[in-house]
Amino acid sequence: MASSLFIPTQSLLPTREFFVALPRMLPRHYSLVIHAAKRSTPNATPPVHRPSITSIVKTLTAGHVSVVQALQRQAPYMRQADWFALLAALGKQSKWTLILETFRWMQEQKWYRLDNGFHSKLIVTMGKAKQLRMAVWFFKEVKRNGHRPDTSLYNALITAHLQAEDKRIGFAKALQLFEEMKTKANCKPDLVTYNILLRGSAQVRDILQVERFFEEMEVEKIHPNLISYNGVIGAYGKAGDLVQMEKTLFTMRILKHIKPDTVTSNTLIESYGYGRDFVKMEQVFKSMTAAKNKQTSRPDAKTYNILMASYARLGEVGKMEWSCSRMEAANFKLNLRSYEILMTGYGEVGAIASMSECFYQMLQAGMQPQKSTLNAMLRAYCKHNCFEEAEELLNDALGWQTRPRTSSYLILLRAYAKERRSSDVEMLTERMAKVGIAPCAATFLEALESFSLSCGYEEKLTESAAEAQSDGEDEEDAFDAF
Repeated sequence: MASSLFIPTQSLLPTREFFVALPRMLPRHYSLVIHAAKRSTPNATPPVHRPSITSIVKTLTAGHVSVVQALQRQAPYMRQADWFALLAALGKQSKWTLILETFRWMQEQKWYRLDNGFHSKLIVTMGKAKQLRMAVWFFKEVKRNGHRPDTSLYNALITAHLQAEDKRIGFAKALQLFEEMKTKANCKPDLVTYNILLRGSAQVRDILQVERFFEEMEVEKIHPNLISYNGVIGAYGKAGDLVQMEKTLFTMRILKHIKPDTVTSNTLIESYGYGRDFVKMEQVFKSMTAAKNKQTSRPDAKTYNILMASYARLGEVGKMEWSCSRMEAANFKLNLRSYEILMTGYGEVGAIASMSECFYQMLQAGMQPQKSTLNAMLRAYCKHNCFEEAEELLNDALGWQTRPRTSSYLILLRAYAKERRSSDVEMLTERMAKVGIAPCAATFLEALESFSLSCGYEEKLTESAAEAQSDGEDEEDAFDAF
């Protein structure tokens, strides 16, 4: 008798629900085998190799292969976000020539598409790095490629100008761009524009401009948000108008029903600190630490740094150290700014040994000293006439990753001038020339010697003026390469 073939009907076939429940029905070791088989499917897409931005930067800076070769090798694995990260990483190391070479190479590729958002990020990055001319160059590059700048590009360029060494010059240029935006069809100022300008007004303590922008926003039916109010609160705080600052806070919280955030509280703490109203400053801090909801205004690392800085300015070393201990207790690690504040506070009261110990702790934490670190220590040494220590520190700083700039030498020059140490001034100016500090600024050195030694106007030589000159020379060097 021939065997009959059993053909299951549709109702007897296993359903999808059966296969879903199967791992739960089998013993545990069978279930694990099934899941492992799923993970090791032969047709699964292999993971895409994502290049390390750090390794690419090392390859480009080493110079063993050409920029074109290095970029062509990594291009198939790069996304747009990777290209921006690469340019930003080069910017952090001040490799401006490499930035331009990389960007030029990108423009020549078939896959490159001009993107205003990408250019906006580049412009802001260049502004933060104090490379204003490069920021302007990227802005004009959009026009040269036949595209019209939009609001986001103008916002980025305004932000870059507000990062200038001379804040007033930068703010004046930002206002020019703001008026230019109003004449363009697709570049009308938006909420972001006004928020940027409100923050810029706070930097230069121009309260009239703050009030003007707020009025314009009302006319244009642009409703202020939390960032807008934070900018206004910061402007009144920096100007020392604590009464108007508190009125703005009341309007924001009670009338507009906008909850303050950590930025708001940090601004209040900083403003009360500058106004030496430590009672209100500490009240704001206590309200932050007492907040149970994590979405409300909670202290961050900047909060503790602001507290420490407020006490350090007045030489309140005990309270400064208390703030530092609270920061560590809140599981925030001290950052570069924290160490610089501590060194400034110790230097203010002449605790040179504590300042030096703090500096070595910073090095042990793996942090590279910056120009601001050097200047903070030099001011302390010069304030207490520790000129030998200052000279030794300046010599050591020549081996740092961030070499001394004009402002560092100027601190020591002004101190020598104040003490009428003319021979030391001459020796230091010679050292400046040898290490290439302002080598073409003979008029600057002559003015320094004339003001400091003959007229006693050492305070007229500000650090910002010297730094602007030095930064200008650096920008010239970056563009001369092209």
